[in-house]
Amino acid sequence: MTALRVVSWNVRSLRDDSAGVAAALRALTPDVALLQEAPRLAFSGLANWRLARRAGLRRIVGGAPAAGNLLLVSPRVQVVDAHAVRLPKRPRLHRRGAVLAVLEVDGRRFGVLGTHLDLDPAARLDTAQRLRAALPAVPPLLVGADLNDETGSPAWQALSAGLVDLGQDLGPTFPQRSPRRRIDALLADPAFTVERVERPDPGPVTDHLPLVADLHLPPVAQTSPGPGAPVR
Repeated sequence: MTALRVVSWNVRSLRDDSAGVAAALRALTPDVALLQEAPRLAFSGLANWRLARRAGLRRIVGGAPAAGNLLLVSPRVQVVDAHAVRLPKRPRLHRRGAVLAVLEVDGRRFGVLGTHLDLDPAARLDTAQRLRAALPAVPPLLVGADLNDETGSPAWQALSAGLVDLGQDLGPTFPQRSPRRRIDALLADPAFTVERVERPDPGPVTDHLPLVADLHLPPVAQTSPGPGAPVR
């Protein structure tokens, strides 16, 4: 089976310690990194490119076009299709979005989604439902997200339906200095074989703890020309 290491992490726009985030990512050696709150304002493209280079990864899609979500991959990962999603702006709330991609490792394809849900409960559920409907139609699927909510909530259930909650036994992820809430998730299709899931603490380089999963892709992966239906 083909091994795959995935990281999901809210990096708080690199406001705390951009070099520390890059060093932590490099040390974690992910094949796929799904980042939330990546830089998305002026010169954010350069900041995200620099982060990827310092981490030894490739910037694929995201940043401002995905409302702060970012997809980075290692050199061994091939990109079949990737695009950014920006959802309509809601009054008095931050714009939300996602990165969606179909990736390939050793000839085996899988879909990924990275997103950051809303602070408002109703908007959070609506965003989760919209994005879940747009998940790439390529099994197996991986989702990395800051849900701004805890397990059992409607939004968590909507986003995770049919997927395995890889971090369910790891404890809280936020805030980094004194974790009290588990609001970050790595979700995986049951077709993946899970070897190990961790919640390392890289120090105060951002305000969330990352989630890291070592997985194995199934021997045979179905293919598809690209992601699912557009999000509107």
